Amino acid sequence: MDEAEVAQVLKGCIDDLKLAIDSMEPVEADLLLLLATLRYRLGPRLESTGITLRWEVKNVPKLDWLDPKNALHILRILQETFTNIIKHTHATEIRVATGMEDDYVVVTITDNGQGFSVERELKGGGKGLSNQMRRAEAIGAEVSWDSNDAGTCFTLRLPVKRWQA
Repeated sequence: MDEAEVAQVLKGCIDDLKLAIDSMEPVEADLLLLLATLRYRLGPRLESTGITLRWEVKNVPKLDWLDPKNALHILRILQETFTNIIKHTHATEIRVATGMEDDYVVVTITDNGQGFSVERELKGGGKGLSNQMRRAEAIGAEVSWDSNDAGTCFTLRLPVKRWQA
């Protein structure tokens, strides 16, 4: 690897470490606080790549089950989405929004880049999408992708209440 590639790998490692540390901060079941932390970390990187970030986050209920372990899963799921957009889509804009559907808090990340075949990526692509699914399952959440030539919409559905055994 040349010097620039090494620097990029190290920068990624530092970002990962910061994300892990951020997940340990008390967020008091507040998803919006967790998302604000992610925005703070990713904003400069997105700006440096020329991607505009549209933040359409509105109040959502607290998630009583949002502890550091679960927060890290959420941050990693969302980090993978942003990484995929930066690396693969040639997007110029990303929109992050929150909302409610039934008993779920919904986080959507939409880009205007080139889409991809979700089915093909899940069957034979990299491990990113399957890792997102595995992490979501671990916290009782759901992930989905809707992708076409006009862009991709990633959806993370987080239960407001989780059933406890």
